[in-house]
Amino acid sequence: MNRILVLGGGLQGLSTARSLHKIGYEVVALASKGDVSSHSRYVSHFIDMSKNVGHKDFLSFLCSVILEYNCLVIIPMSDVLAEFLSVHKLEIERLTSSKCAIEEYFKFKTAYDKKELLKLCAEHSISHPKTYPLALDNLQEAANYVGFPALIKPDHSVGARGITMVHSFDELELKLKTVESEYGSSTLQSYINHVNKPYYNVMMYRDQNGVILANTVLEIQRFYPIRGGSSSFGVTVDIPKLVDICKRVLEVLDWHGFADFDVLKNDKGEYLIIEMNPRVPASLRAAAVSGVNFPELIVNGCLGLPQRRYDYTPGKKLRYLGLDIMWFINSDKRFSCKPSWFNFFGKDLYYQEGGIKDFKAMCFSLLEGLKKICNPKFRKSKSGI
Repeated sequence: MNRILVLGGGLQGLSTARSLHKIGYEVVALASKGDVSSHSRYVSHFIDMSKNVGHKDFLSFLCSVILEYNCLVIIPMSDVLAEFLSVHKLEIERLTSSKCAIEEYFKFKTAYDKKELLKLCAEHSISHPKTYPLALDNLQEAANYVGFPALIKPDHSVGARGITMVHSFDELELKLKTVESEYGSSTLQSYINHVNKPYYNVMMYRDQNGVILANTVLEIQRFYPIRGGSSSFGVTVDIPKLVDICKRVLEVLDWHGFADFDVLKNDKGEYLIIEMNPRVPASLRAAAVSGVNFPELIVNGCLGLPQRRYDYTPGKKLRYLGLDIMWFINSDKRFSCKPSWFNFFGKDLYYQEGGIKDFKAMCFSLLEGLKKICNPKFRKSKSGI
């Protein structure tokens, strides 16, 4: 049996496993104990890595799992694991003969670091918000360049964690130490008001010849935190201009493989790149229900197998119900949003947590989501802006 190792779990792990199962692969998931992927019907083997993450022998542990299960390809699910896989890519491939679905580190680090990516955008005149790296001795310089209101954005974070709005220099000075003590280095970025306005998630695959084999654009219509956060409801759309902007970034990086972009639209109608994620996102299911199997592209690219084109069908709705409950609790549009928040069924409506076909995982994810809602620390981490 041909096996693929999904390194890490989460909702992206659920969707990746489902897409790989659809094309005949057996999925091995290496994730933390209690991860939602351990409850998925599409995961054949689940290995708990909780005790080994951060351990000095994690590399040897990972290689032993790859060899034991004879995995052909390793696909990372999180930023931390993607970075680890990128750093050790050549060594892992030498020791196991498996393929790591990630770029080598000299490319990865530019894409992964928000500050470096937006610096690259500036150098190549690619649309992005005004951004300035922060240090204790350059705050006035950063404030003069970016202006207020602005966002303190950690260079490495996920799910809007740590992003903090500031309206003045005094507030910047006060809040920066708190953000950096928990999340590390940060940048100051001009704030683009998109409360009750959509933003965009662009997924793309670029092959070794520089050809974009597939793309998906998710228009994110509801998100949490309300002032800017992770998708709770979105619809797939077709916006060629937006795809072209993201394609330009991949060309400059000479990026091969999968990439995921977050993009805002300002009041002038300009699309501005916010960040690039060099691994599959939690919203990956939006691509699958719209006809694009990115995990298949990733595996075929790693193994040198023939690729195929996909018929992208926009208009599919993806809902992350657990986060959408948070949106409902906090939004003043809860009863007036369109489509209605209370619309739970429809032929073009799908659930990020798995839906009926992965019902056990769906129930587990909802339960864990409710626990997070009741957790003050989680709410605080998501409430910066």
